[in-house]
Amino acid sequence: MTRPLLGIRDLSVSFATSAGPLTVVDGIDLDIGVGEVVGLVGESGSGKSVTLRAILRLLGRSAHIGGSIAWQGVDLAQLPEPELRLVRGREIAMIFQEPMAALNPVLPIGVQIEESLETHLGLRGRAARARAAELLTMVGIADAKLRLAAYPHEFSGGMRQRVMIAIALAAGPKLLLADEPTTALDVTIQDQILKLLLRLRRELEMSIVLVTHDLAVVAQSCDRVAVLYAGRVMEVGPVDEVLRRPAHAYTLGLIGAVPSSHKPREPLTNIPGSPPSLAALPQGCRFAPRCSFVEPACLMGRLEPRALTPAHLSSCLRSEAVLARSKADIGEPA
Repeated sequence: MTRPLLGIRDLSVSFATSAGPLTVVDGIDLDIGVGEVVGLVGESGSGKSVTLRAILRLLGRSAHIGGSIAWQGVDLAQLPEPELRLVRGREIAMIFQEPMAALNPVLPIGVQIEESLETHLGLRGRAARARAAELLTMVGIADAKLRLAAYPHEFSGGMRQRVMIAIALAAGPKLLLADEPTTALDVTIQDQILKLLLRLRRELEMSIVLVTHDLAVVAQSCDRVAVLYAGRVMEVGPVDEVLRRPAHAYTLGLIGAVPSSHKPREPLTNIPGSPPSLAALPQGCRFAPRCSFVEPACLMGRLEPRALTPAHLSSCLRSEAVLARSKADIGEPA
């Protein structure tokens, strides 16, 4: 990859609690290329959403962010708050999982879009209203000029998510952070929103980081994927390579829990146990207590990702055994 649009190095996020600091994200490295869609997947509590919010430092005063977040020659982790405000929304924008919670219920949609236009571009009055209508049209809302006067409760869930996308795109950002934008929607609307994001990505030459639980969404939408577990990256690489030839036991477990056309009517496999408590994280590989491939070396010291191919990295000591198993379980050559 050439110089990334966004370069994250050794990112850590901890929260102060009465019982002491809890580390939610622990030493993540991740690059986002120009025009690239990168997916973040993993179980609830793996650190996906916290990683996304840490990029723009949207985590509150109890959070401590370490490492570096390089954006166009500037480290966002160290940028003073007034300067960071010029980046938020203008250069890097974010959409959230539940638009009804993100939108102001007592303000018309048009006012909320125009607020973003005024804040980031200085547009007011007729110019702002005309641009707001253009943005609604861009995201597929019919009768845009009339709908500017509508309130969030007058829109369906899918339409509210389109409004959130319009607000996020108001200033023409180069990077869009999408935190599970389709989770609360039915399958048909999910597909429409994903296709909309991919179309806008092409038209606006924008990069996207997409947080999701759904491997099918990753396969459909992303160029690369990073698999997170207990705050660390287990595996990262091109989507086709990671999903067809997983090289970490956790990735293989996630894929095994999804219905496959290769083996119809066969029971799904599950990953035994539960993710570890943040207050009692295991030594060595954090997936080791749930792993069927575990060996004593997995329990000793931190396991850093190693390159299997130039673009495919895995932090699993048993990656060769996992690749061999994937040949049988997934039906792809390992």
